[in-house]
Amino acid sequence: MRKVLVHLHIYYHDQTGYFLEKLANISGCEWDLFVTMNILKEDTVLKLKSFKPDVKIIEVENRGYDIWPFIKVLKSVSLDDYDYILKLHTKNRNPVVNRVNGLRLKNYMWRNELVDSLLKSRKHFLKILDDFERHPKIGLMCSHLLYKKTSDGLKEDLAPLDNELKRLGLNVKERKFCAGTMFIARSTPYKRFQQSDIDPSIFAGNQQSHSNGSMSHVYERILTMIITVDGYKVKPLIINTRKSAYITFTSSIQPVLQKIFSIQRRGEKRIKTITFLGCQFNISIWKRCRYIYHRNID
Repeated sequence: MRKVLVHLHIYYHDQTGYFLEKLANISGCEWDLFVTMNILKEDTVLKLKSFKPDVKIIEVENRGYDIWPFIKVLKSVSLDDYDYILKLHTKNRNPVVNRVNGLRLKNYMWRNELVDSLLKSRKHFLKILDDFERHPKIGLMCSHLLYKKTSDGLKEDLAPLDNELKRLGLNVKERKFCAGTMFIARSTPYKRFQQSDIDPSIFAGNQQSHSNGSMSHVYERILTMIITVDGYKVKPLIINTRKSAYITFTSSIQPVLQKIFSIQRRGEKRIKTITFLGCQFNISIWKRCRYIYHRNID
C-alpha cells in the first residue's frame, strides 16, 4: 500500500476546519499527518486530534513562512517510509488583487485553487495517486494555474536563487515553480534536504504576508525545481479548463507581445525598462537625460 507524508502548516488557526474538510478527501493510501504551528492553540490541537488521533504536532519558530516548517519535518523523518509528500499550508485572505499567469486572484482564490487542485474530491485525489503509479517520470503535481516561470523582474528569481542552487549543488534547467508551494510529489528528491546545510537562521523571522525578495521565496522556487534534478517532470493539474486554456494561450503569445511592446522592471535593482520592437530602453536613463537637457536649456 502506497504511503503519503502529509504536512500542514497552520499559521491562521481559523482555517483549520477548512483544511480538515479537504484532508478528508485523501483516499487510496496510508498516510501520516504532520502539523506545524508557531503557537500551540488548545482548540486547534483538539480539532486535529479529533480528526486524526495519531497526528504529529510540532511547534516551530516563526521563520520562513511554511518553508522552514516543511524542511524541519523532512529532517525529522525517514523518507524511505513514504512514497509521496503532500504539502499544504494556511494562506491569508488577500483583499488586494494579485496577478499570477495573467489571472486576477483575490481573497481566498489563491489558496482555494492550490488546495482544490490536490484535494477537490476523494476521486480526484485517487486519480492523482494512480497517475503517479502509471507514469514513473512524473515527480510533482500542482495547480496548472499557479505553475509559472521565474521572472527577471523579481529579486528572488535572480542572484539569490542562483547562489542558493549553487550552494546546494543543484543543477536546475527548468525555471518554473508552483507559486504558493502546495503540491504532491515523490519523496525521493527531498532526501537532499535532510542532509543539506539548511537551518532556520537563513530565513527571516516574522515576515509580512505577501512580501517579496526573501530566502523563503527563493526556496518556494527550489521546492519545485528540485524535482527536475533527478530527471522527473512536473504535471500541472487542471480543474478549471477555461482558465487553463487561457493560460496556455497567453503563455504562448506573451513572449512575442513583450518583444513588441512592454514595460517591466529588470535586474537586482528592478530598473524600469521599455521594450519596443525588440529593443530595450532604460527609463531611468531616459528621464535623467531629459532632466539634464531641460536644465541646460533653462
